[in-house]
Amino acid sequence: MKKDNIIKKILLCIYPVIFWLISQVGVSIAFQFYYALTSMKKGIYDLEDLTTFISENTVFILLISSLINIIFFGFILLKNKKLHFHLYENQKNIKYIVSIIFLGISFFMFSMGIIDIFDLTKYSSSYTETMALLSSGGVLINIISVGIITPISEEFMLRGIVYNNLKRYVNFKTAIILQALIFGVMHMNIIQSTYAIIAGIIIGYIYEKSQSLIMSCVFHISFNICNHLFSLPILSDIMSYSLLMTIIGVLIFYISFKYFLNANKKIT
Repeated sequence: MKKDNIIKKILLCIYPVIFWLISQVGVSIAFQFYYALTSMKKGIYDLEDLTTFISENTVFILLISSLINIIFFGFILLKNKKLHFHLYENQKNIKYIVSIIFLGISFFMFSMGIIDIFDLTKYSSSYTETMALLSSGGVLINIISVGIITPISEEFMLRGIVYNNLKRYVNFKTAIILQALIFGVMHMNIIQSTYAIIAGIIIGYIYEKSQSLIMSCVFHISFNICNHLFSLPILSDIMSYSLLMTIIGVLIFYISFKYFLNANKKIT
């Protein structure tokens, strides 16, 4: 019985991740099926072309699977009355929301700065390949898919369901660490996984203190959008000043996080 209970607890905490994985694989298979049908009509089927087709449509695959996840996880959260979009009075203050936005931006600046300073990309070719795939849809669709929709689906899943389910069995500190580890593993390459774990801890803490998925989504969206905004000609030049970007990132993060903590003291 005890073993059965442990298995049930584990499944309760990880089933959202399993569904997330299945949805991505399922949408990818649907795109492959579409390619096969169109290729058969033309009388040409090439595995290399299929790989190229999937690579070129990675952002769209991610967009569709993320929308499916939002619907599924949103339904679960609504059913369990855990779709926490409410805001306390202090959180309605524009400064509060801006502090979360700057936390996301500054963490991006710090993370990318560290990666460039130590030239960490040479240790993970999969990171470079992944970032290229996630930037293959054009700036607008990248921002919509990778920058906005995907973070919302992941926040519904990780902070909304996984974290809240973990808190039923462990204290909130342990739950924050566990959901952050899951968040890191989901990214499946050493560089993304490392900063995703740290980001997961920060987002988990933001969610715990704010008790609002809006705030965790704001941080996550701010971070993800920066990946694409900083690829634009004007902002891309800033990326070349790695040390300066890292220092500015740390300073902005410190100021924003301090404001966030003080604002939450007023709430509690």
